[in-house]
Amino acid sequence: MKKTVADYVLTIPDFPEEGIMFRDITTVLQDPDGFALAIDEMQKVLENTEFDVIAAAESRGFVFAAPLAR
Repeated sequence: MKKTVADYVLTIPDFPEEGIMFRDITTVLQDPDGFALAIDEMQKVLENTEFDVIAAAESRGFVFAAPLAR
């Protein structure tokens, strides 16, 4: 069965407080296949979009923005 990006994301229930499902992408960044899949999927979303700049507004967004900008 083919993996999705969601398969690489760790879900931590009730963090930082009860009722919140925290999605940790560290596990995506630690796995070469998961990271490549995430970049490939984001690239597909941008496939027909013209742009001059990619801004990474999240604390680890630059990790994804650099390969997308390339």
